[in-house]
Amino acid sequence: MNYHDLLARLGEGSAHPGGFMATMQLVERYPLPQGSRVLEIGCGTGRTSCHLARCGYQVTAVDSNESMLKRAERRIAREEAKVKLVRGDAEQLPFPDGIFDLVFVESVSIFTDARSALAEYRRVLKPGGTLLDRELTVSKESTALMKGAMRQLYGMRTMADEQGWLEMMRLAGFTHYSSEDVRPEIMVTLDDVDPNREVDPTLFFDEAAFYLGQMNARILERYRTKLGSAVFVARA
Repeated sequence: MNYHDLLARLGEGSAHPGGFMATMQLVERYPLPQGSRVLEIGCGTGRTSCHLARCGYQVTAVDSNESMLKRAERRIAREEAKVKLVRGDAEQLPFPDGIFDLVFVESVSIFTDARSALAEYRRVLKPGGTLLDRELTVSKESTALMKGAMRQLYGMRTMADEQGWLEMMRLAGFTHYSSEDVRPEIMVTLDDVDPNREVDPTLFFDEAAFYLGQMNARILERYRTKLGSAVFVARA
């Protein structure tokens, strides 16, 4: 079992700084015309995708984890949301160039080769389209030990400070890019009530899941002052 399998079995729909409340606030801050085409990268259990659909957007949701996609499919059916689910890799998106008005990402690019993923986000956006990407940031003085622990437990492949993320967006071909909601310390937020959360009851008897949960808590406590977050806004 890895970290993403654990999240799937927990039915976690907002595993990122600030939780689902931060997601809703971000969507409100950057409204789009009704019918705009939105791509959510790393949709997980589909909670955010369903919310975007309720906002009146044409939503396509992509994830590479089969267990997550199955849960997302069931959530979409329960919520009667109009969301197109696609299995795919953020570094090789299965879409033609220039078709989306918005690419929406939250704590996903860190699990990719971010330079490749950002180039793909840029490719599928229409000219003038927007990328909203909420990601973890690491302080410049972060140690190799800390980065190694994050890679080992979570499978993170890209860890950068705020300026590092902005530079990768420049290299990916975005013409305007900025950061906001910059927080120097990680926000550990208890998830709000999710009426359509689907939890695997066998999880509570799984020693591997218990171990992962314990390690997650320890790492967040140990390194919380070296981990922060920011929302990156970029224009194609």
